[in-house]
Amino acid sequence: MLDYQLELKKIIMDIIKQIDFGINLVANVFTVVASGIAVYIFLINKEKLSTAINLLLNYSKQLTLSELKFKIERLNDFTTNDADQKKEVINILSEIEGQIIGNKKIKSDLEPQSKKINEFIENSKTLTEPKKRSLVSELRESVRNIDVANYNNIIK
Repeated sequence: MLDYQLELKKIIMDIIKQIDFGINLVANVFTVVASGIAVYIFLINKEKLSTAINLLLNYSKQLTLSELKFKIERLNDFTTNDADQKKEVINILSEIEGQIIGNKKIKSDLEPQSKKINEFIENSKTLTEPKKRSLVSELRESVRNIDVANYNNIIK
């Protein structure tokens, strides 16, 4: 009787191993098929995926440009004729310079303005109200041009 039970256990274990092998085989086949479908969808929709990624990158650039616009407009709230306000102008210019330097995509587009900003930060005595207004206008136009170019890239 004991031999019969051992033989039955071996048969059941063999059946379970075969079922397990079959299930693993089916699961692996489905994994390969699902991966093939994913690759196919990627290849077919490569342009759409590329567009989605570009939209995300352009959105990030738009956020930076919006922040720069806000900081540039803040400069109009202060005058360089008052010593305390001039310090605030220099602080805002430092923020703008940091943001320009920190963003590789914008840094090259605003390099001339960045150099001017750095000169005014390094030697604040040279910053007069007319020079500040000129810099604000120059920054505003440059950011506007980058903004328009960025929208054109989104549309393409």
